[in-house]
Amino acid sequence: MKPTNFKKAVSFFALASVFTMAGCQKEELLEETATTPVAPATSSKAIEGKFIVVMKEGNAASKQEVRDRLFKRLGISQDRLSNVFTGASDGFTGNLTKEEVNQLKQDESVAYVEPEQAVMLGSANLSSTITTTTTVSAQTIPWGVARVGYGDGTGKTVWVIDSGVQSTHPDLNVDKVRSKSFISGVTSWEDGYGHGTGVAGIIGAKNNNEGVVGVAANATIVALRVFDNTGYGTLTRIYSALNYAYQNGKPGDVVNMSLRVDGSTMLDDLVKKTAAKGMFVVVAAGNSYIDCKNDSPARVVAPNVFVVSNMDSYGKFNSSSNFGASVRFAAPGTNIRTTWKGSSYVSGNGTSYAAPHVAGIVALTGGRVNSQGFVTGDPDGKPDPIALK
Repeated sequence: MKPTNFKKAVSFFALASVFTMAGCQKEELLEETATTPVAPATSSKAIEGKFIVVMKEGNAASKQEVRDRLFKRLGISQDRLSNVFTGASDGFTGNLTKEEVNQLKQDESVAYVEPEQAVMLGSANLSSTITTTTTVSAQTIPWGVARVGYGDGTGKTVWVIDSGVQSTHPDLNVDKVRSKSFISGVTSWEDGYGHGTGVAGIIGAKNNNEGVVGVAANATIVALRVFDNTGYGTLTRIYSALNYAYQNGKPGDVVNMSLRVDGSTMLDDLVKKTAAKGMFVVVAAGNSYIDCKNDSPARVVAPNVFVVSNMDSYGKFNSSSNFGASVRFAAPGTNIRTTWKGSSYVSGNGTSYAAPHVAGIVALTGGRVNSQGFVTGDPDGKPDPIALK
């Protein structure tokens, strides 16, 4: 399904949906910010006829042999496959009939078969509404960073699964060797949308007397690009990027996932597997003012997994933030100033901006998050503790 058709068919929400350019007088609204509870929205939709198949664990050689056997038995030609992935989990994505799917589900070598999902970060091309400003006269400490605390993140690694990150942004330290694109046919992991660069700035913007400061200032950001210039991505890309982080990361590294898909057992299990390795996975709760119990990976409850809701500067639960039993902490996600593509800076709202505050904290502390009280107005009746370094 083409991104343009997908946008028309589904009501999308952006995890970071309102942006204001630093130094501009006029606020640019890309998507209406919720001030009252809003109807449930979705950012993903199953793609008809396309499925992701994950193999059970085994050595790499045997998995390849098993895939070849499956392809031959089911008459699946290579041109029907859009992706083959290896790592923590091996598998493939392709166009399959219902009969083929049923046969695969019954095969003893197959762990999961799930529909492919088209995923959207937002409803507009941000580059068409934001004017780039590259001149910054002085450094500021955003209120969210000041609230949760910050420190020197030199030597800490955070894997950002998002729209890419601007490698030349003067306020960011981006790993140009390990960063990677998971968009088929596109090798560039540079950020053409802006969202990933915004997330990266909250995590690790340099303490360098210009722009902003991140929670883990000067941390190394590894950009794993799964969303294109329009904010369009797929579940396969997200799964493959996390698979890559699992393969190449080490205990103590952090993965930030400011995104959501409809419930996916295979993605949830890979999140748990990554966390069990000793990496810390930080997840945005989402922005539909609903219980995130049916969303992935926000519904995951496991050691080393941190699901984060959005609060404002008064410690009040943001009325667009998702909630639920899986949410471990609330963090600043309202009117947060951060880096943006084009070596610029913006202010934005959403759990996309709340999660990276916690990502910065766990990068600095090795997984410990303290509390500074509780949010007010949490709709699930169990107020989230406010994250603190």
